[in-house]
Amino acid sequence: MKLPGNLNIIRGRPKKRTEHDSLIQPTDDPTSDWLDHPEKWDRALFIANSARYLARKNGGIDAADKHLLSMLASQIEIYVESIIRLRTEGLVITFNGGVTVGPNPHTAIADRALYRSVQVMKELELSPKSRAGYQSTRQISPAISRLLAGP
Repeated sequence: MKLPGNLNIIRGRPKKRTEHDSLIQPTDDPTSDWLDHPEKWDRALFIANSARYLARKNGGIDAADKHLLSMLASQIEIYVESIIRLRTEGLVITFNGGVTVGPNPHTAIADRALYRSVQVMKELELSPKSRAGYQSTRQISPAISRLLAGP
């Protein structure tokens, strides 16, 4: 059963986290570098790994999460196909038998699919900012810190 992110339940003593306690276990997954090599994208493997991560993170995965995960995979698939086409065709293509040049339509398709993917990732709490307890660490230079500290 998935618990709300803002629900803080005490379940015994908290154990100290080590660098090896990550929810994502290192694997020899060939799709881990699919952003650099989109041809390595594997929808089934992505869904299986993501479902396993969500089940560990939330204590289970419900039907709504399964549907969202499928939608996420579909949007990523559209993005990957568009990126592959952009790499082969280029950003600017010719239309009307070579008379007109213009932007490749796959640019807009990839952009929209990426936007939708990020929206679904937020819904599944797969992005850092959407997770409960997320705190952004500000990066302020020492000079600005001294200025803000005052005299």
